[in-house]
Amino acid sequence: MIKKLFIAGQEGMVGNAIFKKLKNDKSLKIIKCARSDLDLTNQIKVKSWFKKNRPDIVINAAGRVGGIMDNFKYLDEYIYINTMIGFNLINSAHENNTTKFINLGSACIYPRNSPQPIKEKYLLSSYLEKTNEGYALAKISTLKYCEYIKLRYKKEFISLQPTNLYGEGDNFNLNSSHVIPALIRKFHNAKIKSLKSVEVWGSGNVKREFLNVDDLASAVSFCLKKKIDKSFINVGSKDYLKIKDLALSIQKISKFSGKIKFNKKYPDGVNERKLDTSILDKLGWKPKINLKDGLKDYYDYFKKKSTTSIE
Repeated sequence: MIKKLFIAGQEGMVGNAIFKKLKNDKSLKIIKCARSDLDLTNQIKVKSWFKKNRPDIVINAAGRVGGIMDNFKYLDEYIYINTMIGFNLINSAHENNTTKFINLGSACIYPRNSPQPIKEKYLLSSYLEKTNEGYALAKISTLKYCEYIKLRYKKEFISLQPTNLYGEGDNFNLNSSHVIPALIRKFHNAKIKSLKSVEVWGSGNVKREFLNVDDLASAVSFCLKKKIDKSFINVGSKDYLKIKDLALSIQKISKFSGKIKFNKKYPDGVNERKLDTSILDKLGWKPKINLKDGLKDYYDYFKKKSTTSIE
């Protein structure tokens, strides 16, 4: 039996990667829905859309996302937009008998001082990181809403918490992008303009884990076919390094010969963030794209894109 699938946010980086991963699956019929076709923050419009289309499966890859400065500057927008989108989708899916819902969250849901690597059980055990508190609270709320529906109605409503993502479709705007696209753009621009140095925000000493968006799409596809007992699980990689080392890697790939200057006036965020992926490991999924190869491909992608529409 062919099942109808709705990927919310299918034009974004994550949603598009999932769309490409699943588009040839003959057991699924993907419902195409552009961002301009449906305002996911509007409860009435979302309810009406679900009543008309009645998807069997929903993947929530929609939301307001951005880097550390954008998160901190617009805390109010991050909590409002992401909570509204998540709650509208989950509620309408539940009311219209969606059988499986995969809600995509973020590693930032965990407390800022969590032991490393971070286990799922550490959720709500302490204070959040202030710079992305709005986004984290929105993602925690949607996670809990899925969990409560799963517990009460025995539905397959689960949440996946990916680590820091990068890949095709990402945002290269230096005012709002995540760290990898920002560094890719900075080093490339410095190279072609023969600049003497590149500025990197923060001390460079904090450590982060990075996952290619195509690997996340693979994990989503894997979980679609599995009966997941847990209400939420981590999705991570083996690539865990200091931002300083990340910058050096991108400098090498871009062949920029100048200096790197770390601007400590900008916030670092949490000191460390590495996810424990024991639950997903035992289920049988592992990432395939290592950071070295992923960054090379990503830089090639950026160079092609920069000749057309980088803002």
